[in-house]
Amino acid sequence: MADPVVVLDEVPVTIIGHPWAPIGMGEQMRSHVHACGAVHLHHRIFDIFRYAQRSDVAHSRLLEALEIAVPVGGIRIFHVNGDEVDTVIAAFEARGGVFADGYNIIVPAWELPAYPKVWALNLRKFDEVWALSEFIADSLATAGVPSHLVGQAIEFPPGPCLPRRHFGIRESAFVLLHFFDLSSYASRKNPEAVLEMFARLRAEMPFRDLQLVLKVKNGERAAEEWAADVAGDPQIKVIATPLDTFGVKSLIAACDVFVSLHRSEGFGRGLGEAMGLGRLALGTGWSGNVDFMTAENSLMVGHELVKLQRDAYPHWRGQSWAEADVGHAVALLRPLLDDPAHATAMARRGQADALRTHGSRAVGVRVLRQLNRIVAESPKFNGATPVAKGGARRKG
Repeated sequence: MADPVVVLDEVPVTIIGHPWAPIGMGEQMRSHVHACGAVHLHHRIFDIFRYAQRSDVAHSRLLEALEIAVPVGGIRIFHVNGDEVDTVIAAFEARGGVFADGYNIIVPAWELPAYPKVWALNLRKFDEVWALSEFIADSLATAGVPSHLVGQAIEFPPGPCLPRRHFGIRESAFVLLHFFDLSSYASRKNPEAVLEMFARLRAEMPFRDLQLVLKVKNGERAAEEWAADVAGDPQIKVIATPLDTFGVKSLIAACDVFVSLHRSEGFGRGLGEAMGLGRLALGTGWSGNVDFMTAENSLMVGHELVKLQRDAYPHWRGQSWAEADVGHAVALLRPLLDDPAHATAMARRGQADALRTHGSRAVGVRVLRQLNRIVAESPKFNGATPVAKGGARRKG
């Protein structure tokens, strides 16, 4: 199928959310800005709350020329969560926008199999919903919310990276990297399982040059406090200082394997970014990351689904998530440590697959197809005709 082409001179496209924020929703929004740029779609961005510092050079290069101060009509793509809809709409209208005068899309994140029904009511205030993964689309469907699958771009712009020595990582080591956030239910990321996996590897291979790097985001208690038991271990490097986009890219590029023994992921951006950079991905074979991870291009860890315990996560009642099989994770890594050529071949296959399905251009093409459909079908845009129409997958 030929790439869709959209003529939207009469239909402005604005991406709205938290474009400067160093959080997941900020990364999500910026991934779609990259995607739209990759297919040369004329678009603008709008910072709904303007609370985040603007100190990341990569963000400035991406966003500054696109930002508008007053929202306009046309198509608006909101990268916000279901629980912030009311405050977002109020802020949008307080800053000069009229929510009813455009076609409004919401792209929510969520990490469990069933989307909260109380938030689903807020999603219905929008003309349609886009999903970042099959997992999220299925989750939305449990709350009676249909969605269109667009995905999320995991591609970093090309360019140099900082070397290992910048982070205090040994040049000689086989490096495993794990990201987690202490500020928001770290149990979902399951860092304890990663520590257990690393301990088993070391016990099996006491003379192997291995190093585990933990990138920890500070939360209610300092990351240094959490890592007190491991910080003195020369085989474990804890990085608790904030990193900008260049730093994050460089740290991922400095590792051999990105590890995520998560209990659930809405998308699994860290795994995807690692694959996009040509690094091995080892992750629980369940939830959003299976959109781009397969047994052929990555290390898919077996798991058992278990019921969430009380208060383990927001809206936990009736939900399940995965407990990764740590022994299986060790078994997957063991042969790759003995056969670097096989590890390299798998990483290259993973990079090709991830960029083909979730590179900036791939996601941009799916966005264009949705915009074609909207402009062609919505009565709000009578008289604005796209050059070509593309197909869409509708959930529900």
